[in-house]
Formats: sequence, C-alpha cells, structure tokens
Amino acid sequence: MTTSAASDTVLRRIRGLLDQAERTSFPSEAEAFAAKAAEMMARHHVDVAMLERTRRERGGGVVEVDVELGRGQYVRARLELLGQVAEAYDCRVLTSSAPRGRVGHVIGHAADVEQTELMYTSLLVQATRAAAAEPVPRGHAGVTFRRGFLLGFAARVGERLAAQAARAARHAEQEHADGDPTAPSVALVLADRRQSVDDWVADRYRHLRRLDRAAPVSTHAVERGTRAGDRADLGGRAVDGGRAMLPG
Repeated sequence: MTTSAASDTVLRRIRGLLDQAERTSFPSEAEAFAAKAAEMMARHHVDVAMLERTRRERGGGVVEVDVELGRGQYVRARLELLGQVAEAYDCRVLTSSAPRGRVGHVIGHAADVEQTELMYTSLLVQATRAAAAEPVPRGHAGVTFRRGFLLGFAARVGERLAAQAARAARHAEQEHADGDPTAPSVALVLADRRQSVDDWVADRYRHLRRLDRAAPVSTHAVERGTRAGDRADLGGRAVDGGRAMLPG
C-alpha cells in the first residue's frame, strides 16, 4: 500500500470514530470513540513519518496550506491555537496580512498539515464556545477577558497534544526495538522530518520577522482558559470553522 493510500485509510477510520462519537447518545461512549480517534491521530503522525523515511530528497512532500484567521480582537489567539496544534504535528506556521485579514501559512508534510487543519478546526469551535459560555468577572472588559481565555486554552491544548505525540513516539519506539535493528530510530526519523520542514522554510523565506508582542491579558482569564483546555476533546472533529469566531 502506498503512503497516500495508507494515510487515507487511517483518516477514514478516524472520521468514522468521530461520526460514531457524534451519533451515540451515551457520553461515555462518545468520549471513548473520541479518545480512540485522538490516539490514532497521534500514532498516524509517527507511522507516516516511518513510511516516508526512505525518501532521499530533503523537503520531499512538504506543502504549504493557508488557513484564514480573519480580523478583530481575537485573531492573535486563533493564530496561537493554530501554532500550538501545528507544533504537535511537526509543522511550522508563518503568518501574513491580506485584504481579507490575517492568514496562517501551515507548512509541513502533507499528512501532518491535514491533521493540523482537522484538529485546529475542531479546537477552534470548542474554544469559542467555551469562551462565550464563560461569565466575564466583574471589573474585566469582555474582549480582554475572552482574549486571555483563548490564549490560555491554546497553551493548554498545545501541552496536551505534545504529551500525546510523545507517548505515541515512545510506543512506536518500543515496537521498533523489536523489529528491524538496522532501521533508523523513530526519534531520528521524526527529527529529520522536522528538519526537512525547517530547511524548506529557510529555502523559500529568506527574510522573516517576529510579530509584535500581543496586548497584555489578565492572569485570571488565562487560568480560566487553561481549565477549559484541560476539558477540550482532542478527537479533532471536523466542523465548519466559519462559525467559530467570536465577534471582532
């Protein structure tokens, strides 16, 4: 089976699990289906990297996909969430301004970019709903509070996704140790995969600069968002991101 066919098969299984999670009326079943989907996404990232390790050309298979981030007070929080998700799947995010608003440029291997888009879209909806439902404490401006909330959410889910990716890599390494001892280790393959993305970026973008620092937010808002990030479903359900933006 080719890498592309194998990837398509796994993604179909992931979407099937997520569909089951949506259809069931039992919360425990829904959680189990979503958790299995999330586990498969993390493992799929490692498996694809190992399947593609025989490519000789550096940067082979690297793509760039634009993600619309829109305008307004919450655009930096959306960019932060996209960056956190991308990092978990060994992608890089650059950003630029366009007439339609800010754009995130997700750069990575095709399968990793696809997973980044899938997970980001789901988490953006969850973050937006959680922020809208969270009461704004007395003395806090609504926009400032929600911005801090969303930033805290992004940071926490980034930590969770990174831990999930690390577990998948450790499990794959254990299986690898029982297989072909002459093949490169999982850690080396993943490191080389990340380096190929960095090389692609360096080759095509010679002049990059950092964004200005984001406006300050309250620690209280960040803590509320962090707790919401602990509760986020990492199953990555695909939904319409166009409905996932707070006003502004």
